[in-house]
Amino acid sequence: MPSDFDFRELLISLDDDMSNEERKRFVFLLGDDIPKRKREDPLVDIFTILIDRGRISPTNCNYLVEILERLKLIALAYKVALFETKRSPSISLPTELENNQSINNTHVSSTTTSGNIRKDVPTLEEFLKDLNASDTMIISDYEQNTPTDTKSIVAKPEPTTIALSLENIDLKVFENDSWSDEFLQKINVNIHPYEYQRELVQSAIQAGNTIICLRSGGGKTFVAALLLKYYSIKKMTLSNGNETKFLAFFIVSRRAMLKQQCEKLKQIGNLQVIACDENNDVTQYIDNYDVVVCTPQKLLNCLKPKTIFLSNIDLLCFDECHDTVVRNQYVGIMQYLMCQTIDHIPPVSSSPIIIGLTGIVGLHRPSSSQITRQLIVLCATFNCLTITTVMKKENEIELEQCVSRTSEDEIICINKEKTFDTLRLSIENELKNLILHLFLNKDTNSLRVFPEKDFDMNGYEQNLEILKQSEQKNQHFSSVILLNYILAIYRHLKALTDLTPELVLSNLKDYLEMVYKSREHPIEIDTLIYEKCQNLLKKKLTEIEESGQILSNPKLDKVVELLKKHAEQSNNRALVLVERTFYAQKICEFLQSHSELKNIIKPCWLVGQSGIDSRKFNKKEDPKLNGFRTGVYNVMISTDVVQVGLDMPECSLVLRYDFVPDSIGTVQARVRARTISCTYYLITTKDSQNYSKELDNRQCEQDLKQVLETWKRIPSDQFKEQVIAKQACLITEWNESLIKALTIETTITKNTELIGDVLCRACGYLLGKLSRVRQYKQSYFVNDHDFYNRIEEKLSSEPQEHSKISVIGKVLCLNKNCRAKLGRIQVLKDLPKMSPIYPLKCESIKIKQIEKESGKEIIILKKKWIKMPFTIPFLEISCTQNNDDVFYDACDVLSSD
Repeated sequence: MPSDFDFRELLISLDDDMSNEERKRFVFLLGDDIPKRKREDPLVDIFTILIDRGRISPTNCNYLVEILERLKLIALAYKVALFETKRSPSISLPTELENNQSINNTHVSSTTTSGNIRKDVPTLEEFLKDLNASDTMIISDYEQNTPTDTKSIVAKPEPTTIALSLENIDLKVFENDSWSDEFLQKINVNIHPYEYQRELVQSAIQAGNTIICLRSGGGKTFVAALLLKYYSIKKMTLSNGNETKFLAFFIVSRRAMLKQQCEKLKQIGNLQVIACDENNDVTQYIDNYDVVVCTPQKLLNCLKPKTIFLSNIDLLCFDECHDTVVRNQYVGIMQYLMCQTIDHIPPVSSSPIIIGLTGIVGLHRPSSSQITRQLIVLCATFNCLTITTVMKKENEIELEQCVSRTSEDEIICINKEKTFDTLRLSIENELKNLILHLFLNKDTNSLRVFPEKDFDMNGYEQNLEILKQSEQKNQHFSSVILLNYILAIYRHLKALTDLTPELVLSNLKDYLEMVYKSREHPIEIDTLIYEKCQNLLKKKLTEIEESGQILSNPKLDKVVELLKKHAEQSNNRALVLVERTFYAQKICEFLQSHSELKNIIKPCWLVGQSGIDSRKFNKKEDPKLNGFRTGVYNVMISTDVVQVGLDMPECSLVLRYDFVPDSIGTVQARVRARTISCTYYLITTKDSQNYSKELDNRQCEQDLKQVLETWKRIPSDQFKEQVIAKQACLITEWNESLIKALTIETTITKNTELIGDVLCRACGYLLGKLSRVRQYKQSYFVNDHDFYNRIEEKLSSEPQEHSKISVIGKVLCLNKNCRAKLGRIQVLKDLPKMSPIYPLKCESIKIKQIEKESGKEIIILKKKWIKMPFTIPFLEISCTQNNDDVFYDACDVLSSD
C-alpha cells in the first residue's frame, strides 16, 4: 500500500513537471472542486484541497488521471496511473483464457472466461534464459510461413573428380617442406596457398591440438580445409589398405554460416563435405561423408543420447572459437572429451584432433596479464597447449599485402537537420502518447499491467518483453494482445531516427492491418486497440501528404550520395548492412523509387536465418545472393547474414547504416569489401551509441596484434604449464556442474509425472494433455486423436519441397479470437503412411503442469523443447507400425528447435 509520504512526493513531482500555463489550465479544469479564492494558490495547496475533499488519495487516483488526460498531459497521467497500480492490491479479473475447457469439447467458444489471480512476474534471469525475442505479433502469415532452410541438402555424396594416389604422397612434405606445384597437384589442391597459410598448416600439424589466430580475411577456413585433407590422407595412409573411414566435424557458431563454410571446405577437393541443415540429424551423414558442417547443438543432440561417440571422430574444428554467444555449447562438446569421470559420459578411447579458429580474442585495450589469462582460458577450454599464428617476418608482410585493405575507412557522422528533426520528434511524441494512452485506458488495459521501466529508459523494449512473458504465463490473452501492439508501435517509433516518417508510418499501418485481419473473430479489446492505432496513423499520413513536404532522413540522403558516386565505377557492388529486416526491405524500396538512382542502381535485400525479424524472408536468399555476385543486382541491403562471414569478392563498398552489433562486427563487415580500392563507411550520428561502439571495435582490431605479440614473448613451457593448471580447474568446475545437473535431471525423471495441458501460448486454448506428448528422435508431438479437433489446417497453394519432407500447410490455433500459428503440416517422404503430421513449435505453445502432490499449477514457457524441466517419453516403435493416427514432429524443421 502506498504511504501518504509517497503520494505527496508524487504530487510534488507533478508540480515540477508542469509549466505555468499547464498549471493554470489544470486548476481551471478542476472547476468548483476548488474555491474561487484558492485558485491562484500554489499547486501544492490545490492538491491539499483535493486530498481534504476526498477527490484524490494514495489508493484512488482516477480523478487525477482523468484531468491530466483531458489536458493531454499523457506522460503525467501515465505516471500517476503507474503509481496507483503498483501500490494497489492484486485483483482477480476475467480473462479470455479457457481454463476450464474440457479435453473432449471440440466446440470453440470465443467468449469463454474464467478468473485468474495475477502471479509474480519472471525475474530478469528467467527472462534471459527463456525469452523468445520475437519481432512478430500473435500471428502473422507475413512473418511466419516460410521454412528455416532455403535449399534442401540431399544426403548423397558428390562424386570425386580426381582420386588421390596415396602411395605418391609424401606426408613429410606436407608437414615440413615447401609445397611445389607438383606436390599440390598430387594432393589435388587447385588453389595455391600463400606462404603464411602453409606456415600455419605446418605449425598446426606440429602442435596437434591448437588455436589458429588469423585476422579476418586471412583465410582461416582454407587453412582448416588443408588440415582436414592432411589428417584424412594420414589416416588412409596408416590404414595400410584396410577399410577405414575419416570423420570430422566443422562446428560453426551461426546457422547463417553453414552453407558458406561448407562450400569453402569443398574447394579443397576429395573430401566429401555436407552441411547439416535444420531438417536433418547429423547421424544420417556420418557413413557417407568425411566432413559434416553443423552448429554445436546438432552435435550435442547426438552426443547426449550416444548416437555418436567422440572416439569415432577424427577431428573437431571450432569456427569462431572465441564467440561467447555459443561458448557454452562449445564447452558442452568439450566436456564429453575432458570430463571422463562422469557416469553418463562414455569413455573416449581415441581423442579427436581439436582445431580452434579465431580472428579476434575479444579483449579491449588489454594489459599483458589480461592477454595471458584470456589465451590460457581459451587454450584450456579446447584442450590445446599452444596458439598457432604467423611467426615468420616475411610471412607477416605477405599477410598484410594479401588481405584486402580499404582505401577509405571512415565514420561519417550526419549533422542534425532541423526541419526533419522537428517532424520526427512530433511523430515520436504522438506514438509515445499512443502507447501511454493504451496503457492508461481501462478499456484497452483492463488488467492494469504496466512495465517496470519508464518509457525513455534504456531497456524499455526488453522490459515490455518481460511483461509480455509474464502475461503469457498468467494466461491473460487481452494483455498479450495489448503488449504485441505496443511492441510493434515502439519498434517503429525507434525506426524514425533511421527512416523517413512516411516509410515508418505506412509500414506500421499495413503491418497492424495484416495482423488484425488474420484473426477471424478479434475480441473487443483487439478491435478497440486496432482502431485507435489506425485512426492515428491515417491522420498522420494524411497530414504528411497534404503538407506537400518530402522530408528524407539525412542519413538516407548520405546513402544516396555515396551510392550515386559509387555507381560511376563499372561492375562494382555495394553492400548496405542494417539492423533489422524491416530496415532492409524499406531502404531497398526507398532506393528503388529514388529519382536520382533510377537506371543507375539495381538494389535487392537479404536477411539472415536467425534473429527476431527473419522468418518471412529466407525462401529467396540464394537467388538474390547469386544475383548480387553475378551483377543482376549491384546494391544489396542486408542484415547480419552477410556481415558474419559470407564472402563477397565483387564487393567494393560497404556501408554500415547506424548498426554496430558486437565487438567483432567492424572487422567482419570491413573484410566483406574485397576488391582493390574498396571503401568502408559507418553512417551514424555522434550522439548514437553506435559511434562509440565503432571506435571501441576499431581498437579491438588493433588489439589482436598486441595479443599475438604478447603471446610470442611468453616462454612456451611456461605457457603450457599455466594452461594445464587452468585446465585442471576447469575440469573440476565442469565435473561439479555436470554432477549437479545430472542429479537434478535424475530427480525430475523419477519424481515428475506429466500431469497438465499443452496450451496455445498466445491465448491459452487447450491443444492436448501433457501426458500425450511424445518424443521421436529430436521431435516432439501430441499423440492424440482429439488433436485434430483442436487445430485449424490451412493448406498452402505451393507446397515447399525439402530433402525428407514436404511442407503442405500450417497449423493454426482453433480459437477464432487468436488463430496463432502453432506449427506446420508436413508429409514425410520416407513414411507416407504416417503422413501428414503436425509439428508443434515450442515457442508457440506453453505447458500448464500440475504438481501431483500439491495440485499447484505451473505455467512453463520455453524456446526449445529440450529446455523443458521434465523428461518427455519417447514414442515406442510399435506405435508407428499400426493404423492409428499419430501426430509428431518427425523432422523438427522449426527454427526454434
